[in-house]
Amino acid sequence: MIRCNSHNLIETNELIKVVQDMIRIPSVVPPGAEKQVVEYVIGYMEANGIKTNIQEVLPERCNVVARLKGKGISTPIMFTGHMDVVPVEGEERKYWNTEPFSGELNNGYIYGRGASDMKGGLGAVMVAMATLAKNKIQPPGDIILAATVDEEGMMLGSKALVKSNLISDASRIIVCEPTNMELVTACKGRTWAEVTVEGRAAHASKQGAGINAIDRAVILAKKINNYRVPHQPHDILGNSFWQNTLINGGLGHAIIPDKCTITVDARLVPGQMPDDIWGEMEKLISEIKEEINGFEAVINVIERREPWDTSHDDKLVKVISGAYDCLNIPLLYGGFSGTTDGTIFRRNGIDAVIIGPGDIACAHKENEKVSIEQLTQAAQIYILTMMLWV
Repeated sequence: MIRCNSHNLIETNELIKVVQDMIRIPSVVPPGAEKQVVEYVIGYMEANGIKTNIQEVLPERCNVVARLKGKGISTPIMFTGHMDVVPVEGEERKYWNTEPFSGELNNGYIYGRGASDMKGGLGAVMVAMATLAKNKIQPPGDIILAATVDEEGMMLGSKALVKSNLISDASRIIVCEPTNMELVTACKGRTWAEVTVEGRAAHASKQGAGINAIDRAVILAKKINNYRVPHQPHDILGNSFWQNTLINGGLGHAIIPDKCTITVDARLVPGQMPDDIWGEMEKLISEIKEEINGFEAVINVIERREPWDTSHDDKLVKVISGAYDCLNIPLLYGGFSGTTDGTIFRRNGIDAVIIGPGDIACAHKENEKVSIEQLTQAAQIYILTMMLWV
């Protein structure tokens, strides 16, 4: 039966080459250098007979949407992966055992920036789709690949795609981020804001002159550290929390600072929305106003990314479980503490899961790697999912 045997068609050597090729293109954000990877994805998919469309997000920065036509007896499903990677900067470079963009193959692993996050997952789904196309096998429904830009930035790629009609018929989403091939059905949300505490400038030679905004910001920062955000803990993801991550204040060494800005990063479990968090911040500010005469602080929310979870009874979860059965290997479930493009795509009301090769713990750091074993398993699970989605 071709549906449960399609994984045998995956060619590991081709998979290795595709992932190495993409790692060797330093598509770093910032500044936003995805263009060559865009060209590579288009070239590879088109060479294998799969139609692609591009969507310009910013000049020289385009999403790629590839579609493998199915038989039309099932709804389309979408796989997604981002083409950008974080830079290799400063002290990190000296801790690498290989060149960061070498794509070196060593002892069963491919090394390089983006190996895990997430050119491994992107390459696996590209090869899975190409394998079906080359063998002239039609899946039950259309298979969509959304290869995005700027996931490591403000997720401008996925935000542009949800406003387009290129993916509007997708019925489910598989995010190919690194999960060590666990099936992630729950993902934390993230929101962050700049909280600016007001003061009054004065010459620093006058003791007690002015109002020191840094001193007042420290009071708020301590309250943030000691405050436990009210929420219902999640079975998989644990607790919501927030942290101070940046502080910026002062105009000069001889000036009492009139402003100080704290960046507060919050991570949320399902059941709690970003605006709930900033309502709690307003309460903290109000408490300090009662304690300190003239205390003022303004909240500027920079980004809101909602948490989500998908039922284990969902059709997609059951199909992926069936794919694991075809390989005779156990399926493990997990949660994702970061955020992905899946958060943005879910705003169209489409359920999602995350499953991909690599360990998120080795991303954004020296000696990032992905195992050939997990790459192959990912491509096999993806192709089986494509064929079992009926």
